[in-house]
Amino acid sequence: MPSRRVVAFLLASAALVVLSGCTAGASQPDDTATVTTPQADISGEWVVTRTVTASNDPTNATRAVGATSVRYVLVERDDCGAALCDGTVSSGATLEDREETALTQTDGGFDYGFTGSLDCMNAATGGVLVVDGFAYEQTASLTLGETSEGDGVTTAATLTGTITYSDTVTGAATENGCTRDPLAVEVTYAVAATRAPVG
Repeated sequence: MPSRRVVAFLLASAALVVLSGCTAGASQPDDTATVTTPQADISGEWVVTRTVTASNDPTNATRAVGATSVRYVLVERDDCGAALCDGTVSSGATLEDREETALTQTDGGFDYGFTGSLDCMNAATGGVLVVDGFAYEQTASLTLGETSEGDGVTTAATLTGTITYSDTVTGAATENGCTRDPLAVEVTYAVAATRAPVG
């Protein structure tokens, strides 16, 4: 069950303060192409560095163009006997607090996404103004970079790609006093991932 975290948003003239988020797995489209080429092993722990390349959110420094952040991502690929198999991705700002969603393997990479809601907080009091006041969606598309060979197995060593994030104030939240400028936020990240250190 997805955990609930808390996000503080701009209310009237109060500043926007992001504390955290709540997530749920988003379904991914099936890859309809028939792929038979063996794929490099993508399973394991990754350190993902995200750099903002586009943003319309001037109120949040973590979403300013050029801002960077790190996520710790665990990739688990199912063994389905085919070149492309589904799996899961667990992602979070710490190793201890990560959300899980479905992975869709593609030819030379994989996709995943999260959808969910965020509480609208009263910045003055710290209390919840509107439960699930913001609806959000995040999608990631990663492709293999460098690979390594060992014991007849090709293993992915680096990944690159993009993450797109959007959230918007719901109509019900607006009616209950939750507001922000802009009402809808869109952020694009360039992604670079490396294998997490062992040990």
